[in-house]
Amino acid sequence: MDELLNPNHLARLESISRMAFKSQMNLSALAKVQGDIDSIASFLGITYTQTVLFAVIADLSLQRTVTLEGLARHFDCSVLRLVTSMKETECLERKGFVKRLIRRKGRRPSYNDIGFTVPAFVIDSLLQGDPAMLEAATRLDLPAFLKQITDLIDEREENTIGTAQVLEEAGFLIAANKQLPFVSYVDNGLKSMLSKCTIFAFSFVRLKGQTSVDFESFANSLFDDLSQQLEFCQELASGRHELVKTGFIKLIASEFEDGKSATLSLRTARELYRSYPNLLKPENDRSGLIDYKSLKNKNLLFYPDLQEQLNLLEDIMKPSKFRSYCRQLKRNGLTSGITAIFSGEPGTGKTEEVYQLARRTKRSIMMVDLSQMRSKWFGESEKRVKQVFEEYEAIRKASLVEPILLINEADGLLTRRIDLIASNEASDRVTNTMQNVLLQALENFEGILIATTNLTGNLDRAYERRFSLRLNFPRPDKHIRASIWKEKLPDLTHEEARMLGERFEISGGEIDNQVRKVLLKKVLNKKDDLYLTLVQGCRESHGFTTKKKIGYGN
Repeated sequence: MDELLNPNHLARLESISRMAFKSQMNLSALAKVQGDIDSIASFLGITYTQTVLFAVIADLSLQRTVTLEGLARHFDCSVLRLVTSMKETECLERKGFVKRLIRRKGRRPSYNDIGFTVPAFVIDSLLQGDPAMLEAATRLDLPAFLKQITDLIDEREENTIGTAQVLEEAGFLIAANKQLPFVSYVDNGLKSMLSKCTIFAFSFVRLKGQTSVDFESFANSLFDDLSQQLEFCQELASGRHELVKTGFIKLIASEFEDGKSATLSLRTARELYRSYPNLLKPENDRSGLIDYKSLKNKNLLFYPDLQEQLNLLEDIMKPSKFRSYCRQLKRNGLTSGITAIFSGEPGTGKTEEVYQLARRTKRSIMMVDLSQMRSKWFGESEKRVKQVFEEYEAIRKASLVEPILLINEADGLLTRRIDLIASNEASDRVTNTMQNVLLQALENFEGILIATTNLTGNLDRAYERRFSLRLNFPRPDKHIRASIWKEKLPDLTHEEARMLGERFEISGGEIDNQVRKVLLKKVLNKKDDLYLTLVQGCRESHGFTTKKKIGYGN
């Protein structure tokens, strides 16, 4: 009781550090400060040896980061002697009384790079003589907890600490904060500490309003070992990672061509906001959606008959008309929704047209790639397909305006089903099972679903009646190609656009690629002739239309 009324613990630390000076780590030489050592050991709940190390680190760290070399000079012993005591400092680290720092950046750290410091809250607790401050500093509310995990990953990115230390300190934080429902939910639902850290980091940026994370960039921050980083990314991208298999996150299409993004699943997002309800915002409970406001206007040119069908689809997708249409469907005993399939070769504008429909009708997009859901584990693939439709249904019910469920490049699941009697392939059985789940989901679907496929034939007949609209996107003819060229590059003359349209039989997407290339060349060399540069680029990539592709005559 007297100690708490007049703790003077900092003075005790100073006395211990002074007696340890030049002691050569001979703890029997510290008999004169036995009482001080006992007081600090009791206050912090640590051993005799740990108390001596802590006292010296605390004393020296108020001046600078404490290195092993600096400790060796203070104790007047070899660095090897201190290395043998690393287990003691590691225990202090696990308790949060000492923090390890890495001085050297740009390579794997060695013992020479290790430094130590004592966190301010530990010094404050000793100064006030209040052990409750130690617990209060590590028992956090959810945002503070998530920020501390994210700060650890930021320190790893700066090479201040290593991945192993991130995971160790994260484990300490988790153990101290299991009173938080979301922390307990993640801790019980995932086995790997790497997975837990990933979810907590994703959750932190989610609370700040960012719905998706480029997981390759994130992995670069988290890992100090390249092979582990690549393995993490490969398992995520393939869907084999624990985070994907357990449904904690889902992969989404990135805004950038080479980007790989992931987001919290709807289930995880709900648990996150349930744990901290005053942060709950309706618009944030829409996991992985592409906001229509982020989509740029793009003028697409199609054949008149296709454009007429798209105009009809756009008209019925307008919120007021869609609600009226759904009521009419229900009165006739039908499910209230639109299911459309856009088929055609790559680059013919299928996916981009979905974006433009979403932008014009002010609907967000939930994009999925069913081909990424195939799993070698029995029963896993069909569960993933079901989960897509369950998540969409939850989002649809929570939204004022129904989003579009975009199943992009669904080729693998729309082909004719395989005769399993004639096939012994396990992959064929998985595909058929996924197709059956998809057919059932389409049968009962409510909302707006658009699937895109590069297949122009070989579509399973069972899908034909499930899709209320089937639109084919043909390759553009020479007249449309000329219009696209002129639309993309107004500096072309009408004659140049006409000649490009006649000479090169390419899709709208391929024209986009040529435009990007020529604009890059113009930046590098403004004197290049625009038309001649385009001709050269198209000739190198595609040749002339005299080299006809089978089935595409004028």
